[in-house]
Amino acid sequence: MSIVTERLVGARIEVRLAGDGVARDVLAGWFVEFAPMVRRRVARAVRLEDAHLAEDLAQDVWVEAWQYLLRGNTVASPAGLLAVMARSRVSAHYRSARVRRERLTDFQTADDLAVERLAEWIGAAA
Repeated sequence: MSIVTERLVGARIEVRLAGDGVARDVLAGWFVEFAPMVRRRVARAVRLEDAHLAEDLAQDVWVEAWQYLLRGNTVASPAGLLAVMARSRVSAHYRSARVRRERLTDFQTADDLAVERLAEWIGAAA
């Protein structure tokens, strides 16, 4: 285990990894100070129909921040880092959702479009 130290260097805060005990304290301090900002950033970035996902995505930001600290990265601006992570997390969610999205096609109705889609899918799978 290593320990994270936080020190003020000029106008920025440096966080260095040396254990996870101090990292917890640093992250807890960030959470107290920046949790409302992270929630707002995520809530503004998600689509209205996906508002129920905002809290889950905000929690993912905190997991990512924890991993970032444990890797020993230097943080000049915790607010900036968390804002970028929030935006990136929402973007990643929509990227993966686009890949996973299913298209409903009723092949029982023998319209030409459905047959063409089936032929495309079979051709792509073969």
